[in-house]
Amino acid sequence: MHGLRGALCVLALGWFAQPTVPVAPRVALRVGCDSLVLTHATDPLAYRQRGDRCEGVYGQKVSGSSTLRVASLVESLEAFDDSSSSPLLIEWTAPTGAPVAVRASAIRAGLYYRMETARPIAAHSFSWPADVRRPLRIRSTDIGVIGVTSMTLGGRPRDVLVPLRISQRRPPTRSSRYRLTLWPTIGLSDVFLTVAATGADGAPTRYLQRDVKLTSGLYPAERPIAVRLPELEERGVYLVRVAATREAGGGVTTSFLLYHAGRTGEGRQAP
Repeated sequence: MHGLRGALCVLALGWFAQPTVPVAPRVALRVGCDSLVLTHATDPLAYRQRGDRCEGVYGQKVSGSSTLRVASLVESLEAFDDSSSSPLLIEWTAPTGAPVAVRASAIRAGLYYRMETARPIAAHSFSWPADVRRPLRIRSTDIGVIGVTSMTLGGRPRDVLVPLRISQRRPPTRSSRYRLTLWPTIGLSDVFLTVAATGADGAPTRYLQRDVKLTSGLYPAERPIAVRLPELEERGVYLVRVAATREAGGGVTTSFLLYHAGRTGEGRQAP
């Protein structure tokens, strides 16, 4: 996996296409937008720097596209639409002393949109304005959101996902069963899920489930795949691996690490 190398908004967040565990660089706090993104300079909603974030729409051809992308990992997500100008509140519980990068990307065919922001060590939340999402009529079903931090495992820094709590009108809810959303760019016939607890080196030590086949048999290209992960109890880092069979033959695999702060209510940090 390419890790967060490449400096996509401080942290290069396009690594989810690759099958191995990523390696992260030092985390900076300055947001820098991806200069390789094709945009229309005259479009007021074009992808660009907007205060403490990069956000907007872009041209169709973007480097770093993948056949099976991890689009979202959330603890809870309140449904939202374009009827409200209120910001979204994104919260997370990260390891102590770890900055977090947040990225949103489209999971609706024909929508070429993204948002990135890098949050400092002391931050546990991000207030996301609606000034770009609302004119684009973006709903909660149109985008996926991920949070990424860096942890030292086996003597080297690794990219680790932190589940997000996203709300707008109601207080966010807590859960030990996270929701994963995948975005395939090719048709898939079968998808298999593996979840394992890891040791200090990030390698699997105990499998919660191994190569469990998801119930649905066909997964069309450019349609989100929703996966409910098994309940996690012990605080720590877990490995998630998704293996899929291509409709045209062959296979594709993607994997990532996630940080679980403990049972619901355990280890919660105020925003």
